[in-house]
Amino acid sequence: MRIALFFTLLLSSLVTFAADKATEVFTLDHQMSQHCEKRIKENLRFEKGISKIDVSLKENTITVTYDKEKTDPEKIIKGFKKIGFNAFIMDCEPTKQSDGCAVEIEPGN
Repeated sequence: MRIALFFTLLLSSLVTFAADKATEVFTLDHQMSQHCEKRIKENLRFEKGISKIDVSLKENTITVTYDKEKTDPEKIIKGFKKIGFNAFIMDCEPTKQSDGCAVEIEPGN
C-alpha cells in the first residue's frame, strides 16, 4: 500500500513539474562551419531555458528545444548575438528546399 502511494505521489509530482517545451528552427546569415557548430553548442546551452540544441551543417539550421516559461525565440536570437551570430527564425513551408527554406515553384517547372 505504501509503495502504491509513493508511486502515485511521484507520478503526480512529475506531471506538476513538467516544463512547457517548444522547438524552434533557426538559421544564420552565412553558411555554418564545424567551428560555428561547436561555438553554438558550447555557448548557447548556457542560455536560460534551453534544453537541447541540434545543428545541421548540411541544412544550415539550428533546432533549439526550450522551456517556454523561461525563454522565447527573441531571447534565443539575443543569445546568438552574444556569441557573434546573426540568427533568424525559419518560418517557411517545407515544399522545395533551397538553403533550408522553401521557394515558390512556378507551374510547369
